[in-house]
Amino acid sequence: MSWPLVTYVLTAAVRDKLVISLLVLLALGASMAVFMGSSAVIEQDRFAVVFASGGLRLASVLGLVLFVVFFVRRSFDNKDVEFLLSRPIGRIQFLLSLAAAFSLLALIMGSAVGATIYAVGPHMFGEGHALWVLSVMVENIIMVNAALFFSMFLSSASTAAMVTLAFYVLARMMGQILGIIDHGIHLFDFGPMAVAIQMISAVTPRLDLMAQTSWLIYGPGGEGIGFAYVMVQGLVFGVFIILASLLDFVFRKF
Repeated sequence: MSWPLVTYVLTAAVRDKLVISLLVLLALGASMAVFMGSSAVIEQDRFAVVFASGGLRLASVLGLVLFVVFFVRRSFDNKDVEFLLSRPIGRIQFLLSLAAAFSLLALIMGSAVGATIYAVGPHMFGEGHALWVLSVMVENIIMVNAALFFSMFLSSASTAAMVTLAFYVLARMMGQILGIIDHGIHLFDFGPMAVAIQMISAVTPRLDLMAQTSWLIYGPGGEGIGFAYVMVQGLVFGVFIILASLLDFVFRKF
């Protein structure tokens, strides 16, 4: 891993005003949540926390994905990748440095989202909030590495961004899709479609089980999802996506 390259990516994030933009967005989201919560008749603080959590979670993912995709594609278009690879740095070290830098940004943004949720309702903070913040961090790490993979694989920044966001939507809806198949299997014969969806679900992270809003109100539930599950899912799918990126990048012809 090349720490100067990691620093270069973090500097680019600051130069592109990513951090400032997302922090301003978090402040605006928190203000809007408090304003909307004040209009509730009862449980204004709970309403504000729930309203803020959903919007800020989505905003952080969108901001990180767009930054990663356009940073990588700009690096290819400006021949920065070829220049850096001409230095004493291998392709594996180069890609791992990018993944580490983007993952560090994901952790920073996840921490900022968690701090914002705490600021909205500090008296409600508990184990459920800690699990929710950890889930957001892991989800951000998975998505920035997915954005790295698709931006390496696809030559168009807009196409890579759309495919990455489609992957995010699929990961968020996978539970509902599997539920529809399981409940409708006796009414309709899905056949090959059901088999294909189940195969896809094996390589798709279950983001629908991550960062559940109910944790912020009622704490961790009894569905068996805790800190260990979140960490294991993040580790498994993070390593899987990085290996896929390495496989594509190492054998690519420049």
